[in-house]
Amino acid sequence: MFEYQFYKTTETPHSLVIFLHGYNGNLQDHQYAVDWLCTTLKTSVIITPEAPQQCDKNPDKKQWFGMLKYDSDRRRCMPETSTDEIFSIYNKAKEDIDHCAAEINEFISQIQQKFNIPDSRTYLIGFSQGAMLTIYAALTRSQTLAGAFALSGLVAGSELLANKISAHPPLFLLHGENDLKVQYKTLSQSMLWLTQHKISAKAKSFADLAHKISQDEIDYIAEIINQTL
Repeated sequence: MFEYQFYKTTETPHSLVIFLHGYNGNLQDHQYAVDWLCTTLKTSVIITPEAPQQCDKNPDKKQWFGMLKYDSDRRRCMPETSTDEIFSIYNKAKEDIDHCAAEINEFISQIQQKFNIPDSRTYLIGFSQGAMLTIYAALTRSQTLAGAFALSGLVAGSELLANKISAHPPLFLLHGENDLKVQYKTLSQSMLWLTQHKISAKAKSFADLAHKISQDEIDYIAEIINQTL
């Protein structure tokens, strides 16, 4: 099981929210976003697992899967790189992504048992690399989550994912229009891929937002979760 922190917004939580941080990150990097979630989700237990690997570009941070061996020149972040090439780069990591998503789904099940909360009241949120794993894990889970929210991510490992889809949860892709790390221009292609594979997904863009999480995004997510509950 991953190391994690948990935040109970009530003594008898009705829903489970699991938040996955990004590449070259850790539990502390998005504490501000977790604090926003705790403020807006009044009946949830919020879990923040930490990625198990030392980051390949920064030994002081963590990663869910490495990218340096697949994209040493960071072409995926260059504005001139086509969306097709960006998706091709992430497809190189498809085996790593698939393995990590399976571990995340096992972790979700263990946490669900701990708090006695089913998939129908479990939500997965991820940022950047965590967003990519949110999409992959949610679509390959044996049960259907109540919702999955991918912030500043894309459909990574799509070549393998296409043959492994086993669930169709409500999926939301949120992306800042000024994002140059996981480039905003990939959003339309991610949505197209999901539509082609009969996945119901909604996209929401945020103006003047770079590669980070905004309170507007958290408020949007919290509103959806609170409405469904």
